[in-house]
Amino acid sequence: MKKATAGRRLTLDILLAVENDGGKADALIRNALNKDFDMSDRDRAFVSRLSRGCIEKRIFLDYAADLFASKKTAKMKPVIRNVIRMGIYQLLFMDSVPDATACNEAVMLAEERGFKGLTGFVNGVLRNIARNKEIELPDESNILKHLSIKYAMPEDLCGIYLERFGRERCERLLAACDTERPLSVRFICEDKTAEKIAAENWKAAAVDVEYSPYLEHMYFLKNVHGVELLHGYDEGLFMVIDTSSALAAICADVHKGDLVVDLCAAPGGKSMILAEAAGNQGKVLAFDISEDKCSLIDENAGRLKLNNIESAVRNATVFNDELEGKADVVMADLPCSGLGVMGRKCDIRHNVDSSKIEELAALQRKILANAVRYLKSGGTLIFSTCTVNIKENEENADFLIKEAGLKADPLEGYLPKQLKYLEKETGRVQLLCGEPEGLPLTDSFFISRFKKP
Repeated sequence: MKKATAGRRLTLDILLAVENDGGKADALIRNALNKDFDMSDRDRAFVSRLSRGCIEKRIFLDYAADLFASKKTAKMKPVIRNVIRMGIYQLLFMDSVPDATACNEAVMLAEERGFKGLTGFVNGVLRNIARNKEIELPDESNILKHLSIKYAMPEDLCGIYLERFGRERCERLLAACDTERPLSVRFICEDKTAEKIAAENWKAAAVDVEYSPYLEHMYFLKNVHGVELLHGYDEGLFMVIDTSSALAAICADVHKGDLVVDLCAAPGGKSMILAEAAGNQGKVLAFDISEDKCSLIDENAGRLKLNNIESAVRNATVFNDELEGKADVVMADLPCSGLGVMGRKCDIRHNVDSSKIEELAALQRKILANAVRYLKSGGTLIFSTCTVNIKENEENADFLIKEAGLKADPLEGYLPKQLKYLEKETGRVQLLCGEPEGLPLTDSFFISRFKKP
């Protein structure tokens, strides 16, 4: 029996693991690829795209299958369901894969996994879709169903965005979440010559390099085959960080000699920017909830040669008496629903739960109450999240003013010119993926700044 390609077999294993184990998809994909040392870069890229694509587009793929299958995807065997998802994704979204190959590989996968009797069913569904690639969307009279299928997003999430942002901005945001984005990096060194040489080396290695229009020392990179292979990585010249995360750290306006407390710091990108600003006279206490997370902070600090970062395992909900009234700056980039990073984490959209959002908002408030107590009089608090949910963002920012006694502090002086229009309410901004139009994509991110009287 002829076998399916190794890349497709691995992709099926990944999709089944995501469906069965409920684990974090990106970690499962990364771990699966790391175990296969013999796989070529091209095959790795294929597996990564196909697995992530099938997870991101799951709602649309199942809708398309249900139009042509005699049995609904929800009632299919998990292997068959995921084989068909893989086949449809290749047919509709991967122009480099011939239709016949997508269909034949799916048939071979089904047979290999012990479903020879269903190979005709698999072949029939995929051949039908190959002949009818213009999938008709639900009528707009049911706008939530229409948007859900068009953008492969849960209806509840489409409803939240539609109510808050209106039709045009809602669709722009949903479309941006599914747009491939470049890798963003920021130089941590003050050596402009080293920065220039690194960028020139990247271009020479066929990496597409674009200087960030938002922030100094940041670049957007495409066609990168492993960030650790880039010139300057081993030397500790730069780190990977999204524009929005970097901006949150810059808005803290840390000065030389400041004591900074970063409450939920891993993997440490913001801590690195804060430490650079604090200088050797200052210190960043970078806390997170596990040894594994703290090891990521240490790894980044070591590579970037930042010696003024001290990591420690701390539960941010538990108050630390030793730090009361000590911090010049507290960075509280808190655990959240993660709706702002759907463009980078392929399974978040499937895990949205309104009850969990309520729990997260309450957890954030508990951490923020501690954060306020760590501040000196006159100290600065940055409260940020990578989500767009009002309960997690605006309502907790209001809590800091009304219940915790902080004062909102203007952000305008710290925002790049392209984003200054966002601060319609003093001291807080909501960045949205896909806005401003025509500029590189960032995560959707909430940033707010406060002073302690």
